[in-house]
Amino acid sequence: MKTAEMPHNSTCSLDVSGLQQTANASRFKGSRVKRLLAWFTVAAATFVLSACGGGGDPAPAPTGVAVTPGDGNVKISWNAEPGVEYWIFFAPGTDITTDNWTKLPGARVIRGAASPQTIGGLLNGTTYAFTINGRTGGGPGGPGTPAVTATPRPAGAIWTVGAPLGGDDLRGVVYGLKFVAVGTQGVEFSSADGLTWTPSTTGTTSALNRVIFSPAGYVAVGDAGAILTSTDLTTWTARSSGTGSALYGVASNAAGTYVAVGAGGTILRSTDAATTWAPVTSGTTNALYAVSFAAGKFIAVGAAGTLLTSADGTSWTAVASQTTQDLRALASGASTIVAVGAAGTVITSPDAATWTVQPAVGAADLASVAFGSQFVAVGSGGAIFTSADGVAWTARSSGTTNDLNAVAAGNFGYVAVGAAGTNLTSY
Repeated sequence: MKTAEMPHNSTCSLDVSGLQQTANASRFKGSRVKRLLAWFTVAAATFVLSACGGGGDPAPAPTGVAVTPGDGNVKISWNAEPGVEYWIFFAPGTDITTDNWTKLPGARVIRGAASPQTIGGLLNGTTYAFTINGRTGGGPGGPGTPAVTATPRPAGAIWTVGAPLGGDDLRGVVYGLKFVAVGTQGVEFSSADGLTWTPSTTGTTSALNRVIFSPAGYVAVGDAGAILTSTDLTTWTARSSGTGSALYGVASNAAGTYVAVGAGGTILRSTDAATTWAPVTSGTTNALYAVSFAAGKFIAVGAAGTLLTSADGTSWTAVASQTTQDLRALASGASTIVAVGAAGTVITSPDAATWTVQPAVGAADLASVAFGSQFVAVGSGGAIFTSADGVAWTARSSGTTNDLNAVAAGNFGYVAVGAAGTNLTSY
């Protein structure tokens, strides 16, 4: 697939008389100049012919064109015929043709497109127009299809429930190279699209509570101090944590520092790709349920509104969260850090230093929050809420009453997982 911004017409010609006259009139008669002029003539002809078509034939406009909006993308399909090369022309607006597209601001063309074709990098809330034409044997393009339009929109509003992934509770999910979900009995599943999942053996029966994707690969933490790492989702390596406490959260920064948090105020730190871990003093005995890196620092949250920050993962400072509710998860986006927790608690901060309690989002206990094109929070009883700014939230129908324990953004959408193998997708 190639994207270009060159003119394209069904017929074209190349006038090289000016070049020939220049060569004839030139006072430079050296063979080198003549060779350069000859080369330029051939190159120009090659460029124009590649833009306008070679010796092949135009193809009829394809039929059955359909376009489906996604999150920052659209999927366009048509009835493709063998031996035909298709080009998709598109631009912001409501109309486009193969003749006027070069005059439209922001117009682009995808050459060698295949049905169905996903076109990313689009703006949510902006309407785009699309037309498709075809050619054979590198020839000129045929007529374009009537323009079709679509308006990309944020994912998170509509959810689809997948078949249960076994009977174990799924407690953590992340998107790296794939979606990866972990849970009780050490179960792990991976999926390229959140729809078709493949199980893998982690080598532990301890419940795995969270998983992240980092420069060192995947890192999962769980009960009884379990820490596992993997670079390929096939082989998992157990790491010594030095603690028997349950670990509930893990995070890393760009400098290669890893932090894991857990029961009784446990905090562990690693600086060697999550291989060896050492305890650090947290200053609290409250359970710490989640940790994240945002605004240039690690942020840990936990029971009774506990909130700690650290620049290096070693020295931690208590920060007023303005709530006494249990805080269960963190996410950052849209210049805002959001923490969620029990009884629909939501607190926000621009800098991890000053926090504001927002109106409660329903009565459900919120267990996880993620940011893709917007914030998505999930929780007990299948609760799902979305927000563009972390302040105003909208309830969404999940299609399940099972508790949802984790949500992750990736691959143009979201995946949520929960009790008894529950998994949902939103694209």
